[in-house]
Amino acid sequence: NIFNGVGFNLANAGKQSTDGMELDVTWVPIDGLRVGFAATWLDPLYDDFQGAVGPDGPLDLSGQQPAGIPELSTNTNATYNFSMGSVMAYVRLEHVYEQDVQVVDNIPKDIASREINSFNASAGMTFASGLELNFWGRNINGDEYLLSAFPSVAQAGSVSGYPNQPRTYGLTLKYSFE
Repeated sequence: NIFNGVGFNLANAGKQSTDGMELDVTWVPIDGLRVGFAATWLDPLYDDFQGAVGPDGPLDLSGQQPAGIPELSTNTNATYNFSMGSVMAYVRLEHVYEQDVQVVDNIPKDIASREINSFNASAGMTFASGLELNFWGRNINGDEYLLSAFPSVAQAGSVSGYPNQPRTYGLTLKYSFE
């Protein structure tokens, strides 16, 4: 379902294939420290996609890379767990990366592409009383990219899109009754 600015067009690829590899590694160099790395490499391809919805009408995307699927994506994280008396605590840092990719098939890549390169962090404590306190931050480096893009409603030549979530912080409190 592709939005064309005034309505939706349903177009199905005749055949789409993806080759790829995944890597997932965990390393525990010292007690309490856990380092993780995960990577996915994909080679997606429309084997047959005649009649796709393009910026200027129907087109043949056969042999092209589907939009929205990055070739390389990675997640790197480190968590350190420790105790302070009877309090269990942790700190965590995470990096999320997705290689530059066209957002949707019917908007050219030079107008609507995205590369994700964001950092998340959290720290927390669990008290013997059952109280848990977690402070977290998502996209703490303020990375900006489009989640989606589409021709603007009834405004030929204009493009609208939905941006990612901005830098966000929060505090989560939990209590376990036992």
